[in-house]
Amino acid sequence: MFEFSRFSPSALAPTVSWRRIVMAGIALTVLGSCSVSRPESSGPAPFAMDTAAEVFSIGYEGIADLYVEPIPTQSLSLAALDGVAALDPTIAFVRRGESLIVTDSGTPFAKFTVPSDENARDWARLTSAAMAAARDRSDILTKASNDQLFEAAFDAVTGKLDRFSRYRNAEEAEASRGARKGYVGIGVTIGEVDDTVVVANVFAHSPASTAGLRTGDRFVTVSGRPIPGLSMSQTADLLRGRNGTSVAIRVARGDAELDFMVERRQVIEDTVSFTPVDGIAYFHISGFNIATATALADAIETAKKNFGGTLTGIILDLRQNRGGTLEQAVDVADLFVDSGLLLETRGRHASSRHTYDARFDDTVTSAPIAVLIDSGSASAAEVVAAALQDSGRALVIGARSYGKGTVQRILELPPIGTELHLTWARMHAPSGYTLADFGVFPSICTPDYGDDPEVSAAALESGELRLSETMQKRLFVTRMGDSDRQALLDWCHADHPPSTTDSDAQLAVRLLSDRRLFQLAFHASRVALGERPKETN
Repeated sequence: MFEFSRFSPSALAPTVSWRRIVMAGIALTVLGSCSVSRPESSGPAPFAMDTAAEVFSIGYEGIADLYVEPIPTQSLSLAALDGVAALDPTIAFVRRGESLIVTDSGTPFAKFTVPSDENARDWARLTSAAMAAARDRSDILTKASNDQLFEAAFDAVTGKLDRFSRYRNAEEAEASRGARKGYVGIGVTIGEVDDTVVVANVFAHSPASTAGLRTGDRFVTVSGRPIPGLSMSQTADLLRGRNGTSVAIRVARGDAELDFMVERRQVIEDTVSFTPVDGIAYFHISGFNIATATALADAIETAKKNFGGTLTGIILDLRQNRGGTLEQAVDVADLFVDSGLLLETRGRHASSRHTYDARFDDTVTSAPIAVLIDSGSASAAEVVAAALQDSGRALVIGARSYGKGTVQRILELPPIGTELHLTWARMHAPSGYTLADFGVFPSICTPDYGDDPEVSAAALESGELRLSETMQKRLFVTRMGDSDRQALLDWCHADHPPSTTDSDAQLAVRLLSDRRLFQLAFHASRVALGERPKETN
């Protein structure tokens, strides 16, 4: 903590043209005598420099310690100030030698002495003090909330990093934590139909499911408050509450109105669903949270019972799966691989360098697997696809994945309840290639063959569908020139979400139902990766 003395400009004699504020070693000279005092108002909360300095210090130190590449702290501080200045184009922060000058429409009004080294705390104090000076001068910045100021600053800071590092405001951070760890609620997602808030989905085994709520129910009242006229976010706020408390809900279902008393509990979103398709076990994985691997293992046991104890084939649908928790992705891959490397991460921080190996004793099935990916499959989804492809456990079908290929560490900023998601490692598939930029290449690129799965099957039968050249190139991408790299980036990159016919899933069922054809495709994929193919059971 530090002390800060604020002087009211109106208390100064008109002839005084400067004033000096000393804040924990940060020197500020305020230039000019034309500023006027601002009346008290009921507007945004005052800007607390000590809190801001603490927030920026946590952020700058975290980036210096965790981020995958070294970044000068002074560049982060100047970026934060530029982000704030973008809210009011008349304000600018200009570095001149050992000084930081703040201007209003080109006229200097404050000057700071910049820190002499990369000390994150000193740069954080400078950022905070300069923001406070600009806010005192600018009507626009005065009217901006503290949340808006921090968001503008940290959005600019993460703009100096890679495309996957980002700032989440308090609302986004809460939603992100809920997606990863669960949240206290009743276990529904809500939507809007014809200006009416409705139950869009009911999680299995949730309080809402136990109480009897159904998808499509229209909210009439929550805790006695009428819902018509309220937004989805306002309705969601009414549904939330402390763990163990109950909420009274009235819904319309058809022509009837029904009342429910639902207990709020810790709820983890369902990310796994199972559907039997022509004798094949089809699993859709929408994301990776703390329960995904366990949920998939349970779903596989359900499928085994459904099919009389054995599985003839498995489809793992990872399309439009944006990822989630890295450890869960490794655990999902480990369900199918009995030995060997699943993933390697490499970064600047010592703890970011790690290898993940399969455990021999937890494989749940040896059935052949087809993995479906598209250009919306990212991060943890790519980990699973690459691990199963490289280990020889799965045939990958669809379009080239997104190419996120990085691991984020979450840095919480407790004073304001927000988060920084920082890239701290790059992911490498078992065969060694990085998942960043290029992603996972499918064994069969379905966009090349249209919506008819029989076209792909016929191309495989005739030998027209050759995999080796492109798959081999992927392994040596770091040695390529720019034009060759771009050509590889352009290959098989197309959003390919499930259509009404869902030809990718149909092709997977076709191959898994014809063991000879599956082996033909599978062996071609293994040869493409430069390995002796294995027989699948």
